[in-house]
Amino acid sequence: MKVTQDISIEPKWNVTKRIAFRFFFLFFIFNITQKLSYYIPAILGAEDVFAYINYFNQLWAWIGNNILGIDQGLQVNFNGSGDTAVNYIFQLVTITAAILVTIIWSLLDFERKEYNQLFLYLRILVRYYLALTMFLYGFSKIFCIQFSELSNFDLIKTFGNQSPMGLLWNFMEYSNTYTKFSGSVEVLAGLLLLYRKTVIFGALILMGTILNVFMMNMSYDIPVKLYSIVLIAMAIFILAPDIKRIIAFFILNKTVPPKIITPYFSKQKPIITAYIVKGILICFLILSSINFFIKKEQKSTEKSTLYGIYEVEEFIKNKDTLAPLTTDPIRWKRLIIDKRYSGIQSMNENITHFKEETDTLSKTLSLISFKDSTDVQHFSYSLKDIFYIFESTYRGDTIKIKAKKKERDEYLLINRGFHWINDRPFNE
Repeated sequence: MKVTQDISIEPKWNVTKRIAFRFFFLFFIFNITQKLSYYIPAILGAEDVFAYINYFNQLWAWIGNNILGIDQGLQVNFNGSGDTAVNYIFQLVTITAAILVTIIWSLLDFERKEYNQLFLYLRILVRYYLALTMFLYGFSKIFCIQFSELSNFDLIKTFGNQSPMGLLWNFMEYSNTYTKFSGSVEVLAGLLLLYRKTVIFGALILMGTILNVFMMNMSYDIPVKLYSIVLIAMAIFILAPDIKRIIAFFILNKTVPPKIITPYFSKQKPIITAYIVKGILICFLILSSINFFIKKEQKSTEKSTLYGIYEVEEFIKNKDTLAPLTTDPIRWKRLIIDKRYSGIQSMNENITHFKEETDTLSKTLSLISFKDSTDVQHFSYSLKDIFYIFESTYRGDTIKIKAKKKERDEYLLINRGFHWINDRPFNE
C-alpha cells in the first residue's frame, strides 16, 4: 500500500483535531512573527537588530504593568535572556489570545470539516522557520560566535565561583571542534527540513538536538527555556502526521509503505517557477546567515595590543609600596585586558570591570568606568625586560604598577591539548 504526502485527501477531521489545529495555528503564527522581527533584520545586516524586538517588549511590558498589575520594573531591552518576565508575559498573551480567537473561529467556522490546505501552508511555514532558526544557531557555532574562545576572565575564575550557565558556556568554549560539530548537526537538520523527501529525517534530528538543548537549559539554568519549548512543539507538529509510521518503523519493526511526493502544481511552468523561487530562497537563507556570522567573526577576533592577564608584582601608591595582603581592596592583584571588556582584580578577589582603550603610538592605556564614562584612569605603559610598568595619576594619587604578563598557554586547560594515547586518565 502506498501513502501520499498530500494531506488534502483527508475528507473530515474530528472536532478535537480541528480545535487543536486552530489553536496551534495561531500560537505558532504569533511566535514566528515575534521572532522574525529579530531574525530578518539580522540576516539583512541591520546595525541594531535588537531594537526591533525591543519594540515588542515595550508592548508586553505595558500589558504587564497596566493589565496584569505588575508594578515592578520590567526588563525591556534585549540582554541575551529569553526567560525574562516580559517573555513570560508575551507567552501568556499569546496563549490567551490563541484560546480566545480559537473559540471565536470555532463558532464562526463550525461547519468546516477539515483544514487540509491551511495545514499544508502552515507546515511549510514552520519548516522554513525552523530551518532558518537552525541555520542561525548552527552557523553561530560553526563560526564560533555563540561560543567563542575562553576569555581571560574565565581563566582566572575559580571553579566554585562559576554560575551553572558559565560552567556550560566554558565547556562549549573550550573546544572549537565540538562546538563546530554541534553547529553542523543543527545546519544539517535545517537543510533536511527544506525538502519534503527528507523532512521526517530532518525533524527527527531536530527533535534530538532541541531536546538536548532543552535539557541543558533546564539543567544549567540557561535562560532560553521558553524558546526551546516552543521549538520542540514545532518539531512535534512537523512529525505529527507521520507519528504512526515512525512508531511502526522504529519500534514495531514493521514495513512502512513509501510516500508519494506529489507536486504542489499540476502544470510544468508553475512547477519550474516554484523550484527556482525555492532555490533562490534557500541560497538567500544560507548565504545571508553565513555572511552575517562572517562579519561577527571578524569583529570577535579583534584584540587590544595589551590583550592578556597581568600579574601584579609591585604596587606603589604615593611612593608607598603596598604589601600583597589578601584582604586589601586597594592593591591590585591582576589587570585583565579582554576583548569585550577589561578589569582590575584587587587582592580580596573582587573584580571591577572597565572599558579599555589602548594607544600604541603614545603608549597609553585608558580604563573607562561603565557607570560613568567621564571617570577615566589614564596610564602610560612601558616594557622593561619581562615586566610591564604602568604609571598613572588618578584622583590626586600617583600609582606605579609593575606587572608580569601571564601567557594563556601557561594555563593547563590551554596547554594540555589532545592526545590519542592516554596510558592513564589525566584528570587534574
